[in-house]
Amino acid sequence: MLKVEVNAVPGIRRVVLNGELDMVTVALLQEVVKKEDEHTLELDLSGVSFVDSTGLKGLLDINNNWQQRGGQVLILQPQPDVAEVMRLVGLDKLLPQIGALDGEER
Repeated sequence: MLKVEVNAVPGIRRVVLNGELDMVTVALLQEVVKKEDEHTLELDLSGVSFVDSTGLKGLLDINNNWQQRGGQVLILQPQPDVAEVMRLVGLDKLLPQIGALDGEER
C-alpha cells in the first residue's frame, strides 16, 4: 500500500509518500502528480520503505514529464535503502536528492 499526501505552497508541490513504491502503487503516484502544475515538485520519500524497478521508472517518468513542462523534481529524504538503490542504478544523478544518506544535496 502507498499513502500519498499533497502539500501546497506557492510555486511548490510537496508530495509525501508512505509505504512501498512498486508496480502496484506507482500508478497512484503518477495519477496524483499528473494533476499538479507548480514549477517545483518535491517528492518526500522519507516514508517509503521499499522501491522496485517499476517504482524507479515511475520516478524517472515523472521527472521527464516535469522537465518537459519546464519544472524540476526534487527527491527529499529517501530512506537509506531507497537512496542506495537509486544510487546503484544511477538515478541519483538524474534526480537531485536532499537529505539523502549523508544529509547533503546530491
